[in-house]
Amino acid sequence: MFVVERRMPNVSAADLAMLHEALVFVCGRLTERGEPVACVGSAFLPGPARLLTLFEAHSADAVRIANESVHAPFLSLEAALRIGPDAIPPSAPAGSASRPRAC
Repeated sequence: MFVVERRMPNVSAADLAMLHEALVFVCGRLTERGEPVACVGSAFLPGPARLLTLFEAHSADAVRIANESVHAPFLSLEAALRIGPDAIPPSAPAGSASRPRAC
């Protein structure tokens, strides 16, 4: 799993939707060509004008290629760990130190 950060001041909801659609399209094309990558979704923080987009992929290079293909500059691309109910095995006791699932 990877997170891409962008600064997007003065962006409209329509602009954000278009960027998301472009990323989904490019990820689909890369996956068809044998480089599996998926745009999972984004969160926009209006105060600091930050857009954080989550990707599932086997490599940072696939995520970088997808993002460079849409010509929307980004500040960072970081590996991330999934945190949530599906990241902890069901047999692990509450509060155990089981490791989050890395994507």
